[in-house]
Amino acid sequence: MVGDMDASRDDIMANARRALDGSSDASLLEAIAQLEHAAALGCGEAVARQAGLLAAGVHQRPDWDRMHQRPDWDRSVDLLQRAAELGYAPALTELRLMAGDAEPGAAPAALRSRIDIRELVRPRPAQTAKSAPRIRIVPALFSAPECRWLISRAQSRLAPAAVYDNAMAGAVVIDERSNSEAAFGLAHLDVMLIFLRTRIAHSIGAPSHHLEQASVLHYAVGQQFAPHFDYLDPAMPGQAVDLARRGQRVATALVYLNDGYDGGETDFPRLGWRYRGAPGDALVFDNVDRTLTPDPRTYHAGLAPTRGEKWLLSQWVRDRPAA
Repeated sequence: MVGDMDASRDDIMANARRALDGSSDASLLEAIAQLEHAAALGCGEAVARQAGLLAAGVHQRPDWDRMHQRPDWDRSVDLLQRAAELGYAPALTELRLMAGDAEPGAAPAALRSRIDIRELVRPRPAQTAKSAPRIRIVPALFSAPECRWLISRAQSRLAPAAVYDNAMAGAVVIDERSNSEAAFGLAHLDVMLIFLRTRIAHSIGAPSHHLEQASVLHYAVGQQFAPHFDYLDPAMPGQAVDLARRGQRVATALVYLNDGYDGGETDFPRLGWRYRGAPGDALVFDNVDRTLTPDPRTYHAGLAPTRGEKWLLSQWVRDRPAA
């Protein structure tokens, strides 16, 4: 009987993951229904996925018009506690990360009692590196444990990093970008990731609902992202389609996640300037001016490490709510 229930939960979760990877309203509704079913059977992973969606503002509602609402962070952390109590180890790891210096071996309820959500999303002060184009540094935006957690979340899901297909509204892998990445879409949303993204938004003065999905980037020795722009060029047909549908990519935030490598700077050749942060430091630059006109001075590259490996979190910001 127990084996049959476990198999049933596994099948339901597999269906939920596939639905979360979909791009339609119907697939999201299907995913929510599957998660509710698996959670009712005591599946900790399902409860953790519900917590991530709730933290992102996707509520468990039967109708689409009422589904996207204000995030309920307290309830999302309560659900994360429940997922940990059901034995889902990643949920316990998140609780420990949020609780900070909690006692080793503390129970989920004890960890929950120590979590200060306001502190987790509190803005960190930014420093101006350049005024035109505006480039800022946010020292210690993430803690060392948060950086290590992000790397661990990405390691098993790395895939070749893609770029825009300038002829079509899609993505393509090219030689000029040889690094790998792990994207965090709906199927991989964690409550802690939502809090980190919100901290980015608060620290750089951007609405949190304007953030695209985050990605963790990995560069092995010799891997690079050749000079490019992050803004969308209306002269490029493929980019123009996305620009009209989802708005301009107005800013980029890069959070450096590790050390122990040589090289690997973010280089701005037209500015004669490059930067490499310590673990947890963020580099933030505006891709457009105040009129939303693309700024070609933001031409930049992810240089290859010459020793070791480099990890970054990449977060793009739109000028309107991200689709």
